[in-house]
Amino acid sequence: MDQKPSFLPVLAVKRPVTIIVSLLGIIVLGFVAYKNIPIELLPSGFNPPYLGVWVSYPNANPQEVEEQIARPVEEQVRTISGIKKVETYSHSNGCWTWLEFNPGTDMDEAYNQLRDRMERARAFLPDDFERYYLRRFGRNDAPIIFMSVSFPPEVDDPYYVVEQFIKRPIERIDGVGNIEIWGADEKSIQIFIDQDKVKAHRLDMFEVINELRKDNFAISSGWVYEGDKKFIVRSIGRFQTIDDVRSLPINRLGLTVGDIAEVKYEAQKRTWSQRINGRPGLLLGIFKESLANTVALSRQLEETLHNQITKHPRVKDAEINFLFVQGQMIEDAIDNLIDTALWGGFFAILVLLFFLRNIRMTVIMMFAIPLSVLISLMVVYFTGWTLNIIVMMGLMISVGMVVDNGIVVLENIYHKRGEGLAPREASIRGASEVNLAIILATLTTIAVFLPMIMIEDESGGFKFYMQRIGVPVIVALLGSLFVALVLIPLATSKLAGQSEAKEHRLITRAKEFYHRLLAKALHHRMDVAMGVLLMLVVTFGVLIPRVPSSDDDGGNISDIFLIFDLPNNLTTEEADKFFSVVEDTIYAHAEEYDIKAVDTGFRRGFGRVRIFLNHPPKEQWFTVVYKGIMKAAGIKTDKKLDREEVLADLKDRIPQKPGVKFRTSWRGGGAGEEGSVSILLYGDDTGRLIQLAEEVERRMRLLEGVISVETDTEAGTDEIRISMDREVVTRNGLSPNQVAFTLMYAVRGLNLPRFQATDKEIEMRIQLKEEDRENLGQVKNITFINSSGRPIPLSAVANFNIDRGLGQIARENGKTFLAVNAKTTMGDLPKISGQIDQLMKDFPLPYGYNWQKGSRFSRHEEENANFVQSMIIAIIFVYLIMAILFESFLLPLSIMFTIPLSFFGAYLALFLTRTSQNIMAAIGIIILVGVVVNNGIVLIDMINRRRREGFERSAAILDAGKNRFRPILMTSLTTVGGLIPMSVGNASLIGMPYAPMGRAIIGGLLVATFLTLIVVPVFYTLFDDLAIFFRRVVSWFRGRDAAGEAALSSEK
Repeated sequence: MDQKPSFLPVLAVKRPVTIIVSLLGIIVLGFVAYKNIPIELLPSGFNPPYLGVWVSYPNANPQEVEEQIARPVEEQVRTISGIKKVETYSHSNGCWTWLEFNPGTDMDEAYNQLRDRMERARAFLPDDFERYYLRRFGRNDAPIIFMSVSFPPEVDDPYYVVEQFIKRPIERIDGVGNIEIWGADEKSIQIFIDQDKVKAHRLDMFEVINELRKDNFAISSGWVYEGDKKFIVRSIGRFQTIDDVRSLPINRLGLTVGDIAEVKYEAQKRTWSQRINGRPGLLLGIFKESLANTVALSRQLEETLHNQITKHPRVKDAEINFLFVQGQMIEDAIDNLIDTALWGGFFAILVLLFFLRNIRMTVIMMFAIPLSVLISLMVVYFTGWTLNIIVMMGLMISVGMVVDNGIVVLENIYHKRGEGLAPREASIRGASEVNLAIILATLTTIAVFLPMIMIEDESGGFKFYMQRIGVPVIVALLGSLFVALVLIPLATSKLAGQSEAKEHRLITRAKEFYHRLLAKALHHRMDVAMGVLLMLVVTFGVLIPRVPSSDDDGGNISDIFLIFDLPNNLTTEEADKFFSVVEDTIYAHAEEYDIKAVDTGFRRGFGRVRIFLNHPPKEQWFTVVYKGIMKAAGIKTDKKLDREEVLADLKDRIPQKPGVKFRTSWRGGGAGEEGSVSILLYGDDTGRLIQLAEEVERRMRLLEGVISVETDTEAGTDEIRISMDREVVTRNGLSPNQVAFTLMYAVRGLNLPRFQATDKEIEMRIQLKEEDRENLGQVKNITFINSSGRPIPLSAVANFNIDRGLGQIARENGKTFLAVNAKTTMGDLPKISGQIDQLMKDFPLPYGYNWQKGSRFSRHEEENANFVQSMIIAIIFVYLIMAILFESFLLPLSIMFTIPLSFFGAYLALFLTRTSQNIMAAIGIIILVGVVVNNGIVLIDMINRRRREGFERSAAILDAGKNRFRPILMTSLTTVGGLIPMSVGNASLIGMPYAPMGRAIIGGLLVATFLTLIVVPVFYTLFDDLAIFFRRVVSWFRGRDAAGEAALSSEK
């Protein structure tokens, strides 16, 4: 039965000039897009639903910070629209507040509301709190360059040098948005009160400090008119020089600040010590404006720093290290992806050449790859997107898939030519016959991306990034349809003298073997069905449980955090010596570790060392394979260690010191340790939580593979708790307010209004000199002047106790929680989660208290839920598309069996390569759903076509199998070839390798391809028999009804 020719093949053959001109137009527009598309690391447009606030409040304890800062801030920020969760972390030097918002919240508006709420909160915060900082998590809120600057010891004011001669010149460069400096020892005016002199002059320190707070001011006093002119009135009381501070009168007898205090302009004695490569240093983060080109700006900044700034006399002795350059990272990532894609394309072309044995046709098919990519780039560019590693990932996935449609069309055209049709007629008829089949097969692949694009997760990031991956793939596949239905018919019609090359004898023998195997399978259908059932049991009962599910992506991150919990009795000098030994240990292996820089910071009770490694050099996939084989054989091919090897080596080399606890972390500060899991305890009383945590800690030590367990309380410090007896305070002629604030000013210090210098504002700070507040005895001797003018020591009105304080107090939505963290060698999160459930199932909790697993588990569970949901929707979409093609509800089921069978191959590949199922592997498995059914669709379509032409069912199956054998192998192997470099190379998405995705697709596609050739025809016959049975049953019921009606009519 002849089929009506399709529009596109007819147009291609009859209007070649139109098609060629259209093709040239696409190529030109594609190259315009390629040359002009902005390049960046990550796509713009996504603002994660998180905001942060840091309120600095140094030299306090966590309980005080919680009461005076965390709670007032919580009360204010809860009123922000769209707020979902508020977490506060109170430390000894301030409070972090983290806000999570509902999906779809306008984060720009949320940021503005947060700024407004923090201004409202000022009225409830302590008078001496220093400042607050707002933090966003958008793409432009991360520095494009992170660098360190260290100076020789003789440099007097490193902060001033960096501020004047590095920061300011950089700020003048177009595209630079902001520059932040960390670890700076900025000089300030320090007023150190002498306790003995205050006593000698019978002064009250509380009144002295309050006078200083009042006497440095500039106040607007309104307007006055002089004639026809209007003048603003300002009352100026600011200090002009440091001598003005020293000569400030503090009583009516002419006593000045200089008589009772020492006034200095110097850097504060910092509680936090920091050095870069063993020298005192600073860290700079350079941020860009939103529209600036990251790559171009990074290059310009590097050139300016190297060629201009470092030549300045004040900077030439500084050591500058670029710790992170986003522009270079973008270029490296895109180069790596391009290399991977090119190698994938090369393998796909080799497969085509092997099967086609025709260079002209291979070149035409090869043209589908760059053309489809150019069409994708054109769409990406004109939709306003950028070229980034997410979009590149989508393009890379499509490389091996875009030739599939062309292969099916080309094979059918040559088949028609073999039947004796003229080239033009064969091109039109051959393309038209498979037109609908390849369109719907392409739609099945497109369909699997739709649920990933549509599903909204907690942060909205999954949907956003899946759109950037999916759209390029979808457009490339649609572009491949243009190549298959337009370019291929045009090319074959014009190459009339080119007959199909003789098939390789290996393919001929394989085809003959397959023909015999298929005939045998059709006679043993139940055996095949039982084999399929057995494979499904093995897949879901053996393989899937044995493949660990993890969020550990094993990426190529290029830095290492070493976290140290220090004993409280360790002095600053001892800590300095200890970290010098740690640094020397690291420097001794600098070449082996390939170290770029070492950033060390420490304070009482805590320290961290951040090691920046040189980014691994770009390696071709075959080099990675070679090194992997050599490593498995125990042969070292590289003198330099990778990150995991450096980490393992450091754990053995870090010097041991009594009381010092050492761990590794993905990030600094309070981030969890690599490989750690946590249980969170919630309640109202911190003391009760600590008691409960002890039992939880005991249970956590029973976890499989556990290395260490610790709670948040272990990071606490010893503190002196001073409690006032109000009755005694009043009886001595003092007020509790006077005692509390004097003590705070004297010991912790107080920031005064800033000193206005010529070119900048200088911080002013007042407190007792260090010699008067070094130990408990001196603190007890702090003196107050009562209402009768009599001196009263603190020891007379207060009690003193030494106790262990908390290192941190954490709250979530107004409820205090405590974390118990366990370091474990086991990476299978579902297995760990099950063990925790067993350990905690009978855990007794007081009323109002509860526990839950840490966020690592919830994130992983959300990823798995998204995976399952996407998988179900994708399978439904694929089934519906096939039902439309075959006009049947049963026949698509014969192809649907290839989906779970592909899971056998995917999980077998992950199991054999010891690859965990992470988010990349999950994406690969979902993509499989749309890819593995394509061969079955084309095969069943031809079987139906042969049956319509009059073939008996078995003959139609054998003939279709024989004709579809080669194109099925070609389409599958070109896709596999395109993914080989991805599955074994080191291309990655910001530290998350693509290899698990490539391995899952290759394993699933190889198994599904060979099973498709046998299983699909067998199940086709089974479901066809079932359809025949249903039709007979329906006919029988209809016949019975008709006979009954006839009998009734005769009776009448």
